Amino acid sequence: MQPKKFPHFWGSQTSIGISGLLQKMQNVIVVGLCLLIFWIMLVQIYQTSLETLGRKNFRDIAGHLIYIFVLVELFRLLIYYLEEQRILLSTIVEVTIVSMLREVILEGILTISWERVLALCGLLLTLGAIMFVHHAMVKDRPRLEQITIKKASGGEV
Repeated sequence: MQPKKFPHFWGSQTSIGISGLLQKMQNVIVVGLCLLIFWIMLVQIYQTSLETLGRKNFRDIAGHLIYIFVLVELFRLLIYYLEEQRILLSTIVEVTIVSMLREVILEGILTISWERVLALCGLLLTLGAIMFVHHAMVKDRPRLEQITIKKASGGEV
């Protein structure tokens, strides 16, 4: 018996009828977004390599690298959505926090007005509270098997 290749490439199916058709169309849109994000990542890696060779400005290079990490996390989020038909709130919160910190790094903390710094601090505290509550609520849920490495019996990994 041959194993099936890419059994959930277009996403898992949880509905039938018109809902199933709409879900398939939504999965096609998500696959399109995955391809678009992948293309943007390739372009960004190319631009970052040119930036690294050309200039030695830490802020610009750090901004490009953080942007690539944000794109990777969004790509992983879309793949998870295709497999499980739900999103990961913790990943969205983490991407938001990293994006905010990227903007602070690029602009410089000394050039930002105190009102904006206060608003950023409030948003960071709110996102931290959301993440804390979310982790407290889902600590007993099973993890995605494709990503989690199962430990073998006898202490072997």
